[in-house]
Amino acid sequence: MALPPWTVDLLRRGVADLARQATDPETAQNLKDQATKLVEELPRVAREKVDSILKQAEAGAGPFRDAWAGAASFQRPHSLINGSGNLTHELGSGVAVDTAVMAAAAPYLMGDCVLPQGQRCTQPVERFLSDASGTDIQVLVVNSFDAGLSLLGQCGRRSGRILVPRCCAIPMQAGSSAYLADELQRWTGGSVREVGTAEGFTEADVVSAMGGCPSRSFGGQRTTTLVRLSKASCSLDPESRRKHHVSEVVVAPSIRLLGGSSENCSSAASLIKAGADAVLLGGGVLTGTPGMGMLIGRSEWMKAWDEDPRVSMLQAPDALVAMLNAAALLACDSGLPVDRLIAASESNLHDRAERLATQLSGVDGVTSATVTQEPASMSLDAGQLPSRQVLLRVNTASPAVIVERLAKGDACLLAEPSDDGVAIDLRWITPDQQARISKLFAAAIH
Repeated sequence: MALPPWTVDLLRRGVADLARQATDPETAQNLKDQATKLVEELPRVAREKVDSILKQAEAGAGPFRDAWAGAASFQRPHSLINGSGNLTHELGSGVAVDTAVMAAAAPYLMGDCVLPQGQRCTQPVERFLSDASGTDIQVLVVNSFDAGLSLLGQCGRRSGRILVPRCCAIPMQAGSSAYLADELQRWTGGSVREVGTAEGFTEADVVSAMGGCPSRSFGGQRTTTLVRLSKASCSLDPESRRKHHVSEVVVAPSIRLLGGSSENCSSAASLIKAGADAVLLGGGVLTGTPGMGMLIGRSEWMKAWDEDPRVSMLQAPDALVAMLNAAALLACDSGLPVDRLIAASESNLHDRAERLATQLSGVDGVTSATVTQEPASMSLDAGQLPSRQVLLRVNTASPAVIVERLAKGDACLLAEPSDDGVAIDLRWITPDQQARISKLFAAAIH
């Protein structure tokens, strides 16, 4: 690893200038000798240092490289590039968790650490949420979204009631057949009752479902709980709920923790600020975390879970809580990976789409590649965003067959088939992922 000639020349000329300025001939000679030795030693020292660093990095990264290369004996996941235009696709989002969030879990996973004692490990995220919602918030992190549903199901025990609006009789997530009332009934032996109509419900519907009797208090907790999806038409105003002592919990598998780049996407903080007592949400691309369940609520409502024995069996490990804290910090400044994708301008997407169309036009079998501008979607209850797609027509196979091939292999590329061809949406694709598309598409059409 020799120094470039211009660097050696610069060093020599600089030392020569210093030597000429020295009045003592012996000092000048010493300077020349030291400079010559320095120039001779630098390449060897630098080479040895770099070799040492590379060896250390290779040793540390070896297990991660082997996992992605399939060297491990267990089944490994495949990388995903989401060109479907649907952020919450049933196969995944294709958006990686931020490295800062991954790093937050490392000390807990290593095992050689002492866990903090005498304080809530969820304090950081609770502080962010309390500031955003304007009330004191507590957070309970559980292993999965279903674990959170099972806890909510306990609200129907102890002579309590769970009311579910009939307007929430829709799948909870895109591509899922799970309905809120059915899931709550599955997880509880208590009472789950639907109220209202498909268009909505009224205060009278709630009173009727309660049998005309006011809600009682059990351990300071209201025993009638209205559990709904995050649909505006399924909400009851806070004043009416307080009058009848009814709690409200919003179930939202795919929403943000805090407000973000899109006004169309609600957040747990905004739902509580609007009057909800608690929100159950799932971890994922919009929270910037791996899969987990988060029950976020007003402190007075969350007190009932402090001594519930079921909580300790369902609580998530400290590593996941640390990742949630780190993701919440990024979410405060719209710094999550999904925020960067949301912030991409239409002009940026259009330029990228034109470059990709040019690249794919050169693939053997592609007869045309054009840029279209259909909107992309986020979650089930959120709006749409402007986007760009590359629409490809090929003469080697049908669009459905090509889409099926793209979804298989070590790198899964999600695309949408149509009568016109295969559409690859760029809204949820990073530039690094885009660089791999030409190779994947060329392999899939032959």
